[in-house]
Amino acid sequence: MATSTFGKQFSVRANKAAEFVSEMSKTVHPTLRKDFHSHSANLAQDTDLREKMKRALGNR
Repeated sequence: MATSTFGKQFSVRANKAAEFVSEMSKTVHPTLRKDFHSHSANLAQDTDLREKMKRALGNR
């Protein structure tokens, strides 16, 4: 049972605590390939990319 709370709060009954910890401790299979590389960039730091984005969006 892989999960992410993203700020949501939840509670676990005391009698289910051990089961919950066991489930949350299980290893999950990776969803990305080992050769995955993110091509994300920070526009505040990449001035060349920022200028290209401005031109592409018509904001010269």
